[in-house]
This record gives sequence, C-alpha cells and structure tokens, in this order.
Amino acid sequence: MRRPNLGSLGAGVCGAMMGLMGWGLLAGVPAAAAPQSPSKCLSSDGFLVIHRDSTLGPGSDILVRPVPAGAAAPECVYKKTPGDVEVSSPNEADYVVGAAGRFLVMDRGTGPSRNLVIYDMAARKPVLTQAYDGETPVKITAEAVTFSAIVGPATAKTCPKFQEYTKQGLTPVLTSETSVRLPSLARTRSAATRCAAQQ
Repeated sequence: MRRPNLGSLGAGVCGAMMGLMGWGLLAGVPAAAAPQSPSKCLSSDGFLVIHRDSTLGPGSDILVRPVPAGAAAPECVYKKTPGDVEVSSPNEADYVVGAAGRFLVMDRGTGPSRNLVIYDMAARKPVLTQAYDGETPVKITAEAVTFSAIVGPATAKTCPKFQEYTKQGLTPVLTSETSVRLPSLARTRSAATRCAAQQ
C-alpha cells in the first residue's frame, strides 16, 4: 500500500491556514479594528469638549469634561474619565459646531434634513432642538446663536424652486433667520423668509 506524502499534505494545510489568517477567517483571529480619527478639542467657560469622528457610523463621539478653575489644561485625548459626560448617542449623528459660554452647539442629521442642538454643559442636557437649513452657516457669539430655522412648509407661491424640489423628491420648506439669546434662550425671528429643500 502506498503511503500518503505527509510532507506535501502538511505544506498544503499550512498554506491553507496562512490563507485563512490573511483573510481574518481563522477562529480566534480578530478582524483589525477601524482606525480612530484624531481627537479635537475646544474649551469654553470651564468645560473641555473632546470630539472625534465616530467609528460606528455617521456623526461624532463627543465628551464634555468639567475643568476646575486653576487646573492644568487636560490632554486633548478622547478617553472617558470620572466626571465626563458622553453627549453623543449611537442613535444620533451629532457634529460639534462650536460653543459659547456653557452652551455647546451641535449639528444633527445624516441627510438634507438637519437639526440644530444647543446643549447646556452645566445642566448636562439639551435645551433646544430646532430643524434648520444646514446649508446656511451658523453664527455663534458670546451673546447669541444665529441660524436659519425652518418655520413651515413652502408652496408654489412662496418658493420659486417648488417644482424643482418636488421633482427631486425633496420637501420645500420656508426658513427664517433666528437668534437664540444666551443665556436666557429667548428667540427672535426675522419676518423675511427663504425657501429651502428638506428630505
């Protein structure tokens, strides 16, 4: 009886195992984790905001860290420590726009339909969520946050591009420049409106 060539068999098995390892298919060999983006930071009124691109999907991972008066500036590294608050949620796609005083301003959404979110870092909660036109820049000062808020649906009479937007499967809406005063959160709105498209 002819003996099998164990040397050739061993080489074949070894080659197959190496191939599986190369593809990350061998049991016990974890797939390589997605590289994390660099952390970005901004400081405002005794708080450090640390954010980075999310590795789980759209949006950012966002931490808010209280910084006591006189304390050394914390390192700009996304790593949760006691006292930190995770502002971002896996169910939302939030992006840091800026900060004024104790208020963090964020953009939320994954398509043409956007929300502007103002988060009170001292109270640890959002204090305003408003649909707005993300194509218009947000202005942030120490006194106010100004943006183009969506104030209602548009019609063919109030929107020159009504037919164009509807043919694209978009929803025409009316927007108005709106200012949120800080820290009172009182709102003022321009009487003039403009047409924009939402998903």
